Amino acid sequence: MKQGFALTEAQLELQDDVIECCTPGHRMGRGFTLLEQGLWFEPGLPKGYLQMLDDFEKIGRYDHSMSVLELGSLFAYNPETALGRAQDYLAGVYGVKFVWPSTNGTSILNIMALMSCTHPGDSVLLQRDSHVSVYSAIVHHNLEPVYLKPNYATDLGLPLGVTSQDLEAALNEHPDIKAVFLTYPNYYGVATDLEACARLLHQRGIRLIVDSAHGAHYRFHPDLPLSAEQTSTALITQSQHKTCSTLSQGSLALFNEESLIQPFYEWANLGGFVSTSFSFIILQALVLGVLQLEKQGRTLLQNALEAAYWAREQVNQIPGLKTFGLEAVRPGFSTLDPLRVTVDVSGLGLSGFEVCERLMREFNIYPELATFQNVLLMFTLVDDLRVVRRVVQALRRIAADTRGHFQQPRLELPPLPAMRLWPRAALHHRPRRILPLHQAIGQVSAETISAYPPGSAIIVGGEEVTAEVVEFLQAVKKLGGSLKGASDPQFGHIQVLES
Repeated sequence: MKQGFALTEAQLELQDDVIECCTPGHRMGRGFTLLEQGLWFEPGLPKGYLQMLDDFEKIGRYDHSMSVLELGSLFAYNPETALGRAQDYLAGVYGVKFVWPSTNGTSILNIMALMSCTHPGDSVLLQRDSHVSVYSAIVHHNLEPVYLKPNYATDLGLPLGVTSQDLEAALNEHPDIKAVFLTYPNYYGVATDLEACARLLHQRGIRLIVDSAHGAHYRFHPDLPLSAEQTSTALITQSQHKTCSTLSQGSLALFNEESLIQPFYEWANLGGFVSTSFSFIILQALVLGVLQLEKQGRTLLQNALEAAYWAREQVNQIPGLKTFGLEAVRPGFSTLDPLRVTVDVSGLGLSGFEVCERLMREFNIYPELATFQNVLLMFTLVDDLRVVRRVVQALRRIAADTRGHFQQPRLELPPLPAMRLWPRAALHHRPRRILPLHQAIGQVSAETISAYPPGSAIIVGGEEVTAEVVEFLQAVKKLGGSLKGASDPQFGHIQVLES
């Protein structure tokens, strides 16, 4: 366990009579003290402002520069440094061959992971609802995407995963695939049979990369799904900051395949994806968050799981509300993270957006997300019955005094449009023009537009604009959803490529 405190010890040693003639400029937090002294008399300061400055001063003591060589660097592994020892500790906890910590979140890890496993011009198989960072990697590395359309549960109003049968069919149709990128679990905690998928790809000699942003806590309790790193997946990315006690942007890349470490470091050094002023505060919090999982995870997760089970039971007793569990298992849905409670509010005649707004405005409760049909409640190891009771009580009050007239839409995802140009070629293509939607049908889109819900790219730059795509995006917009990537906020026009 001593390795887990390597960064802590090194940073505490720097507190004693140190003069920094290097970055950062606040000088171990002292700059915030001077700022506070200069502003104390100013009228109209926001409530809590001075307390915030005091907190920043304390935090600043641990915000060191990479010029402090004994701390270590993200750009070169050195087991003799504090960061190197922390990496060894993290790899041991997760049972993998190597760990690379990120202070830029998992988005950057997804990009470097995919680029480390492929060469420009390769074909890669990925879920259509992959994170936007995966599309960024496709463009950066000039890859040919082949898409897996996830299964969709119309009754639940949410996307599922892909199955090993889906993978096998796609690989038989596209035998030149060099790597596969899957998401496990999805936002709703729904997870496919990853072990079967990983086994299939391992047998075929194809590398599997898994975005397990929401699964960093899985290996620490037996009632949670199998963790991605416990399969034959080559490279896993995880957002410890999403589900653990660490700071935003603290994430890990977990390596089961040693040969990927060197190309990953090459992209870290030369790709321009990693800040040369990475945050030691985020790194420290990341290590401490994993330390908590190792030492307290099972106990804390047990408390949170019991609270989440109770919440499910209570929600299903509230008229107009319901949620689901493992009884809903089907292809693409093999298991579920019980800490994700998806509340179907359609029985109230309200949209998920409306219920989410009321929870925030009236009860100071902030759900993870909302859709037309659902409100997603995400619980972590910090939550217990005290927190969950308050959430359930708020839902009871909303259900008791509300009956709306919202008609739940039954939208079906449109067929995947034909790809006319690879995404990188489409991004760089000029000239372009902006057309009304009805005139753009049959043209090649310059835009990549994702719809929320369902949280998936509906059209990607280089694909043909179809009537089905336009109708689906218009319906999502009209019903109160959001379109990410659309250049026209009203979505009356779209940018297309000129031939």
